[in-house]
Amino acid sequence: MSERGTAAWRDEALAGIADATGLRPTGEVTQRHRAWSTVLRVPTADGPVWLKEPCAAMAHEVGLHALLARLAPDAVATPLAVDDRKLLLPDTGPSVRDTDTDPSAALTEALPRYARLQRAVAPHLDAMRALGVPVATPPALPARYDEAVATIGAGGGRRDEVVAWSDELAGSAPSTVDHQDLHVGNVLLDGRFADWGDAVLAHPFASLLVALGSLRRTLGVAPDDPAITRPRDADLDVVADLAPRDELRHLAETACRAAVIARALTWQRAASTDPRFADAPRETLAALGDPDWLAGT
Repeated sequence: MSERGTAAWRDEALAGIADATGLRPTGEVTQRHRAWSTVLRVPTADGPVWLKEPCAAMAHEVGLHALLARLAPDAVATPLAVDDRKLLLPDTGPSVRDTDTDPSAALTEALPRYARLQRAVAPHLDAMRALGVPVATPPALPARYDEAVATIGAGGGRRDEVVAWSDELAGSAPSTVDHQDLHVGNVLLDGRFADWGDAVLAHPFASLLVALGSLRRTLGVAPDDPAITRPRDADLDVVADLAPRDELRHLAETACRAAVIARALTWQRAASTDPRFADAPRETLAALGDPDWLAGT
């Protein structure tokens, strides 16, 4: 197997697409190579297709996307082909970020769909774990914190808080998949969700760290602005059977504080393959426990 992103890899990938689907390029093939994945856009007679190979540290995306497509086919694109390293997808059209759609309104509509996806796949936690999806569930938070401090070399002295968050979150909601990069660039106009390479297994509310944090930075508003609280509450409506609303809001804040740990470790995986991100793990872990809980990356 050729090294990801090289000309030889590209040729092998195109040959693999032809073998698996019979599709062949009908125009210029474009390539995007980043630390965490290499993506080809291939025009064909049946429309463009996208081939993605994640880096080794995020290879679980391939199996996870295929599993989600089986469990929740309305939530992610159905792959045209899958092997142990690559994912071939049809063109899914633009994301919310590609349009002039109001991002707060878009997330207010999208987050309930995403929360329903989380509930639907929660019973399959063991299957997702078996695919190698990193585990940052409430019981695992202290171990993940120890791992982050050891590998990043910063952020120590907060273990008692992490244990308290772990205890508070445990049993409050079924652990499930956390997309961990759920900004409007990964919310598609057709209602589906793209790019699961950062995904971990976590408390469901952990997804709000990036979803609402990125929205807050885009809009330049405070955490209690209605543009932020509306999509948050729309997400929580899906699990209103679990606890009273005020308790759910508090759990969401705790889950987002704790989610910084898994986010720092995700940046550490990216930094291991690209020195441009060398500071991101430390800077992210430094936000652990920040009362301005939506400021995390």
